[in-house]
Amino acid sequence: MQQIKISAWGDGLGFRIPRGLADSFDLQDGDVLELTPVEGGLLIKKPTAKTYRLADILDSFATSEAAPEVDFGGPKGEEVW
Repeated sequence: MQQIKISAWGDGLGFRIPRGLADSFDLQDGDVLELTPVEGGLLIKKPTAKTYRLADILDSFATSEAAPEVDFGGPKGEEVW
């Protein structure tokens, strides 16, 4: 069992995860973890669902696969363009 020290971090509190534990759980800088209060402690785990960034999703679409723009003609009534 390892002990860690809680320190002030901005308006909250924080702690450092020792390198050995980080390596054994494949934790990287920027990873997001889930914190769940449990009886007698705190459960810390990696989320099971993969998270996606909108920019990454949009980058996965090739512009050559996009459908061509369709021209429906000019206004037919009182539309404001």
